[in-house]
Amino acid sequence: MDNFNLIGNLLLSVIRTATPILFVALGLLVMQSSGIINMGAEGMMLLGAFVGVIGTYWTGNVWLGVLCAMAASGLASLLFSYFALTFQVNQVVLGVAFNILFGGVTTTLSRSVFGLNSAPPKIDGFHDALFGLPLPVYIAFGLVLAIHLFFYRTKPGLKIRAAGEYPQAVEVVGLSVVKIRLLSSLLGGLFIGFGGAFLSLGQLDFFIENMSNGRGYIALAAVSFGKFTPIGTMLAVLLFGGGEALQYRLQAGNSIIPYQFALMIPYVMTIIALALFIRNASGPAALGKPYQKSH
Repeated sequence: MDNFNLIGNLLLSVIRTATPILFVALGLLVMQSSGIINMGAEGMMLLGAFVGVIGTYWTGNVWLGVLCAMAASGLASLLFSYFALTFQVNQVVLGVAFNILFGGVTTTLSRSVFGLNSAPPKIDGFHDALFGLPLPVYIAFGLVLAIHLFFYRTKPGLKIRAAGEYPQAVEVVGLSVVKIRLLSSLLGGLFIGFGGAFLSLGQLDFFIENMSNGRGYIALAAVSFGKFTPIGTMLAVLLFGGGEALQYRLQAGNSIIPYQFALMIPYVMTIIALALFIRNASGPAALGKPYQKSH
């Protein structure tokens, strides 16, 4: 019975830990399927984490806080895509710039609102529901099925994938590639914001500077490792979430392994997974390539 409880608790820990990464990974999947590489997901996730706490702190309602986080990250994602599509700024460089920007902005605003030396206020975040997991966990895993059906069973989903695979064909039938990619960026940004909000409101109930701590990059790796499919992305996220949950268990269990090595586990797993399987990952043909409308 003790072993059963231990396995059950570990599984719940993996699922809870993987949830914010899953939200971000699904947002990135939508964007990348349309042809946009969002290397700025780390910063946008951090923005969502901060705005979610601020929104909840000011309104007293965690769901309003989530909506604020989604709106902030959605607008940031739209801005990212606007620069990438209109001015054709290198998307990798632009993403790094966004990460630096939002890392600095959230740190500055957090110190301005909560003070530099005072402890962060405890926010009334998400409460556990069915099987000891909060509602956003079920939303995140439900989105996997919803996005799978959307991509492969609906015309709008087909348009998004076509914009990433063969944008010229989209243009030929009279559709706007730029519009499709902007809308995809908005939708992806909303998911990223939800992931950031759950990180701060579903796990800690307060904001810590740079608390995304590389999860945006792990989500980006999960999309590639999952071969750009919703279900594959979910499985990759669960694998990386397992590494993070194991890291927490080792630290809490007074393991003989130095905590510095425990902290490395999810990132080492990400690197190993990419090194072994990235060659087999086939992304959209037009991913990250500037699009010029033909005349």
